[in-house]
Amino acid sequence: MLAYAVQKAKERTMKNTLLLSSLFISSMVSANPLLGSWQFVEGKYATNDGYVTAKAPEISSVKLITPSHFSYITQKQGNFHYAGGGKYVLQDQQFIETFSYGNVPSLLGKTMAFDYKLEGDLWHHTLYENGKLVEAEIWQRIK
Repeated sequence: MLAYAVQKAKERTMKNTLLLSSLFISSMVSANPLLGSWQFVEGKYATNDGYVTAKAPEISSVKLITPSHFSYITQKQGNFHYAGGGKYVLQDQQFIETFSYGNVPSLLGKTMAFDYKLEGDLWHHTLYENGKLVEAEIWQRIK
């Protein structure tokens, strides 16, 4: 009889733990609308001579956003081009990323604060430095 009561108590504890975990994860998702997988649509980038643009499918990239980290891998015309990632925070409509790893040495250790907005399944983010547009990209949520 005691073994049965202990088993039932364990089952209730497990159910409560699963319920609380589900609620916690659900609240994190609603609190962070960027969680998930994203594919590159297009971008505009500052150069010394003005701006260059890039669009899928010539550039293909996937970015993954977890509750604490981002990572991406990019191909150009089907060949490996870039990869990187690190930690990020969301603060005041900004996606603030700090590169911890990747194949672009100039980005390692760098922190960049992108303004962002969501329009449906599109994530727009822009980076300004000293009032000048440095980068603007559009990403689409992968479903």
